[in-house]
Amino acid sequence: MRTIGAIRTRINAAGHWYGRQINARPIAALTVLGAIAAVCFFLLAVAISLATGEQPVPWWRLTRNSVMQLLVWVGVALVVRSQVRKRG
Repeated sequence: MRTIGAIRTRINAAGHWYGRQINARPIAALTVLGAIAAVCFFLLAVAISLATGEQPVPWWRLTRNSVMQLLVWVGVALVVRSQVRKRG
């Protein structure tokens, strides 16, 4: 039980740290998170495409979807930045 409590404490601390990063630099923090998510999405989609034997692999579609996902994250970052500026 001690290990679960220690893990929970570390997760909470990381969450608070990331929250402070978003308040301080919303564009950078959320864009980096979006880039990581887009790369993971692309790699997962390629792996699924290869595992199912899809021929040929639709590289353009997977790339387009990943770029669109990144643009959504940048849009969210811009909205968060505008909300943070309004508050203070």
